[in-house]
Amino acid sequence: MATANSTTQEKSTTSQAKNNTQSKAHDAVDKAAEGAHKGVDGAAAAAENGQERIEAVAHQISEQAHQIADTARQQSEKVSSAVGTYAKENPLKTVGFAFLAGAVAASLLCKRK
Repeated sequence: MATANSTTQEKSTTSQAKNNTQSKAHDAVDKAAEGAHKGVDGAAAAAENGQERIEAVAHQISEQAHQIADTARQQSEKVSSAVGTYAKENPLKTVGFAFLAGAVAASLLCKRK
C-alpha cells in the first residue's frame, strides 16, 4: 500500500509540475504576444502619422504650385498686354525691332554652321 501511495504522490507531483510548466509557458507566450501587439500598434501609429504628414506637405506644395502658376499667368498677361499696346502705338518701331531680332538670329545661326 505504501508503494501505491508513493506512486500516486509521484504522479500527482509530476502532474503538478507539468501543469506548472504549461502555465509558465502560456504566460510567457501571452507576454510575448502582448509585446508583439504593442510593437505592431506602435508601428501602425507611426506609419499613419507619417502618411498624414506626407499628405499635408503634398497639399501645401500643391497649393504653392497653383499660386506660382497663377502669378506667372498674371505676369504673362500683363507683359503680353504691354507689348500689344506698345506695338499698336509704335508700329514702325515694332517692325524695326522684329527685323533686327530676325537679323541677329539669322547671323548667329549662320555662324554656327
